Amino acid sequence: MKTIQKENYSKSDTHIHTSYSDGLNTPEEMVCAAALRDLNVIAITDHNRIKGAYIAKEYAEKNRHLNVDVIIGEEISTKNGHLIGLFIKNKIIPGKTAHETIDEIHKQGGIAVCPHPYYPISYREKGSKPLRYLLSTLDFDAVEVINNSSIFAFFYNALSSLANASAGLPALGVSDAHSEEFVGKGFTRFAGVSAEDLRNTIAANNITAHFKTYSFKDTNKQLYYSIKSFYHYIAISHTGY
Repeated sequence: MKTIQKENYSKSDTHIHTSYSDGLNTPEEMVCAAALRDLNVIAITDHNRIKGAYIAKEYAEKNRHLNVDVIIGEEISTKNGHLIGLFIKNKIIPGKTAHETIDEIHKQGGIAVCPHPYYPISYREKGSKPLRYLLSTLDFDAVEVINNSSIFAFFYNALSSLANASAGLPALGVSDAHSEEFVGKGFTRFAGVSAEDLRNTIAANNITAHFKTYSFKDTNKQLYYSIKSFYHYIAISHTGY
């Protein structure tokens, strides 16, 4: 892997939720938060929905001075757990196997990402293997080795990095932010400035994953938001997608 020179890199955060699923802020607010944190590229990845991503993309395109490029993404519920599709065009229906879902992502010309593989909750259906056991057998394009969604993320991020040592997938850093304060807490450095540049560097496996530490104030906020988002996620799971 080539070393990315500091003067040539940009930052991306490709796992962000909005109020269109279990996030607390609007798509527009998340774009503004990304601009404040000098992120050039973000992906909106609401649970089983893409409307918020299109709203964010439209807002970013109308406000070019923010210098934020938005990727259409979706965090899809599969039988094997949550799976992320980036650079997709249409919503991917949840409830299929991970293999079927990855095929759907690739048919749209998208990138299939294994998110937080060692997160304590796998979100798989009973009787199905969790994604952490399928890293080397499914056609993933990248894996999150830093998902900085809490102060405890260090432990499962370490396990994700160890697992990827043998899988050898491009390693992403993301925030998994559900509120604007946490956008960019995890990020990926890449050569270039645009979403297409990020896509090309992922394909070349020429990216690096990074994180920012949590303050005591951040920790309290994150705990509150996590509980609120979890209950919201459960609620919308029972209302259909």
